[in-house]
Amino acid sequence: MRPSAREIDPAMMGTAQAYLQSQPKGVVGNIVPWNFPFDLSVGPMIEMLAAGNRVIVKPSEFTPASADLLREMVEATFDPTLVYVAVGGLDLARAFSDLPWDHLLYTGSANVGRQVMQAAARNLTPVTLELGGKCPALLTPGSVTATNVESIIGTKTVKNGQMCISVDYCLVPRAELDAFVKLSFDFMQRVASDYSRSPDCTGIISLRHLDRLSDMLKEARDRKTVIVELEPKGRTDRETRRMPISLVIDPSPDLRIMKEEIFGPILPVVPYDDLDEAIAMINAGERPLGLYVFGDDRAETDRILNQITSGGAAVNTCAIQGALPSLAFGGVGMSGMGCHHGIEGFREFSNQRGVVVRGAGDHFDAFFAPYAKAAAIVKAALS
Repeated sequence: MRPSAREIDPAMMGTAQAYLQSQPKGVVGNIVPWNFPFDLSVGPMIEMLAAGNRVIVKPSEFTPASADLLREMVEATFDPTLVYVAVGGLDLARAFSDLPWDHLLYTGSANVGRQVMQAAARNLTPVTLELGGKCPALLTPGSVTATNVESIIGTKTVKNGQMCISVDYCLVPRAELDAFVKLSFDFMQRVASDYSRSPDCTGIISLRHLDRLSDMLKEARDRKTVIVELEPKGRTDRETRRMPISLVIDPSPDLRIMKEEIFGPILPVVPYDDLDEAIAMINAGERPLGLYVFGDDRAETDRILNQITSGGAAVNTCAIQGALPSLAFGGVGMSGMGCHHGIEGFREFSNQRGVVVRGAGDHFDAFFAPYAKAAAIVKAALS
């Protein structure tokens, strides 16, 4: 938080001092998604307050119980002129981004992110957008192991795939495709054989979203795509909105599951023959929020990281980069802009103001008319 000194040219600036000062932006709005109603409300709020701002949080209308609890906790802790939780439905959500904020954070889908950014632009409100995208897991040759497959499928069980940094699809060496499928099946049978019938399985957020996921699977089946159920007796329950995990093997690139962010318990598995081919496939799509690379050859994994642009990345694991409070979290391109967490969050919600304090022995007057004296200054400096 202290001013950060910057270099100056003493020949021109004399004994002047220059520094960068972190200044509060003012009042910051935070539009929170339904899948992390506390982490993505309280987490950024800490950074916003650390930067000296006042904060208004808009929880998702899809999590009313969490919204009410958050408001109760905030009201018991903070003066309402410092932090306020605005609970409401769709009308409030639409009006929220139209307000003249000093900064606005939105976490959610790219489609709604466009609307938020468009509304914010009318007030020239700076935005931080944490969006989603199709986060790939790229397994290099020889990396289809029980440990790595457990990391991928285990991550898919977190909120039943309803996480912006969950694995959206896998790229697997063609020769190891069958091994990947078997290891996935064995893992679920070993740790959660009745997954979709247990309280460990998070319900899909709404029937509309459940129907969307079911339609994706139906389209793949209708196109004769191989679908592997990781839970033989699993079933989709519309009452609890629980849905088992399915692998979709070698899907056509024009299927919805390969064009849209899935956000659920469906995992396309795409075989590849050449690593450069796999890298090119990822780069042909939008830049993802997360990239997951598996392999023991450090030079090879580093090459992949260097050749693919993503918001965040992890090697031999998935999604953990978004859980570290010390590590910047954010997207790039269609997966978002700006970042928060840790010192990067403090800077994101601060105005980084440059300040100059004039000293002695400078030549500031060279900028003022008449300009003939500037030539004299240069001549004197060269003599």
